[in-house]
Amino acid sequence: MIKQIDVRSVLARLGPDRPDLVTRPTGRAVRSSIEAELSRLSGRKIIVLDFTSVRTMDCSCADEIVAKLIQAYLVTEMPLPLDAFFLVKGLDEHQVEDLDEVLRRQRLALVAESAGVVRLIGDVAEQARIAFEHLALRGRAAAQELADELAWTLDDARAALDELALRHLVMLESGHYLPPTAAA
Repeated sequence: MIKQIDVRSVLARLGPDRPDLVTRPTGRAVRSSIEAELSRLSGRKIIVLDFTSVRTMDCSCADEIVAKLIQAYLVTEMPLPLDAFFLVKGLDEHQVEDLDEVLRRQRLALVAESAGVVRLIGDVAEQARIAFEHLALRGRAAAQELADELAWTLDDARAALDELALRHLVMLESGHYLPPTAAA
C-alpha cells in the first residue's frame, strides 16, 4: 500500500550525486524517473516522496517534480491503474513554503509531514483544511463524527471531507475518512 521514493537517490541515479534540486531540466528528469517507477504500480498506493537528504529545491524543481506528478495522477479524465495518494516528507520549512507557493498558483494541494507534524500545503478551502487538521489529530472519522465534534452540520462535514477525498488528500475506507499518514 505504500511506495517510498527517496528523491535524492533518484537524483543520484541521473548523474553526479548532489543534494540540490535546481533547474527545470533536473526536475523534469527526476519526475520522469519517478513516473517510470510509478508506471509499474497499480491499485491504491500512498506514494511517499522523501526529500530528507535534499539540501535545496528551487521552485522550478518543485513545479516539475511535485506539481506535475499531482497533475498527472489526479487531474485526469482517464482512469489510471494507480490510485495515488501523495505525501511529501523531509522538507525543511523554507522548502515547504516554496512548494506551498507553487501548489497555490496551480490550485493544487498535498499532504506534507515535517518534524512529526502533518499538514496540508497548497490551495485548500478553509473548512476542508479544518477537517483535515482534525483528521490528522484523530486518525480517522466518519462524517457524522466530524460534524458532532466540530459542531458542523452533517452536510458541511460531508462537503469538506468529500472535497479532501476528491483531491486525494484523504482516503475513504468503510465510511471513514483518514489522512494518508494514518493508513501508512
